[in-house]
Amino acid sequence: MTAGTVPHEHLAEHAHDPSRGQQVGVILLISADAAFVLSLVFTYFYLRGLNTENGWIPAGSHTLSPANGWIIAAVVVLSALAYRWGDLGIQAANQRRLMTGTALAMLLLLADLGLQIWRMTSMPFGAGTGSYASTVLVMAGAHVVHLLITALLGVAIWNRARRGLISGTVNWHVRLVGYWWYWVATSAVLIAFTTSFVASPHVG
Repeated sequence: MTAGTVPHEHLAEHAHDPSRGQQVGVILLISADAAFVLSLVFTYFYLRGLNTENGWIPAGSHTLSPANGWIIAAVVVLSALAYRWGDLGIQAANQRRLMTGTALAMLLLLADLGLQIWRMTSMPFGAGTGSYASTVLVMAGAHVVHLLITALLGVAIWNRARRGLISGTVNWHVRLVGYWWYWVATSAVLIAFTTSFVASPHVG
């Protein structure tokens, strides 16, 4: 081997590093999803502020307590923290901690999914009740999709850890899934904050 071949092999190693391309893909996915969630937030506040013909919350219709959104957000935040605990474990070459953290994160995630589905099926209004009702239902549906995607990723990480495919040196899959998991928790907090503003400032 000559000195001139060393840089070439170094570049070739990075060129075949799959984590780089997948990291870009995950970041683009999160960016696109963030744009969607922010559009929902904008729509919520826009319709709330506009309140055309008092259609935001029509007379006689019901609303949800802001506590509903915060409870759902709190559970998924705890799930993200459990996953992060497992992520830190595998960085220290502790595979058992990764499996435990991921399993706990999954249990909390499924509990949150159950809470969200129950909340959607027991809401005291339908999509046609008013602007408030329709936007809240769309946000709830978006959160369900987030949770289902995260659950699939969590199962994949746990299974890879069980098979010994993740180690202290090869754990980039865990990090990338963590990016998505933390974003889902952040989006839940953002939605909870948004739906805390219920009454329209322009009622007339």
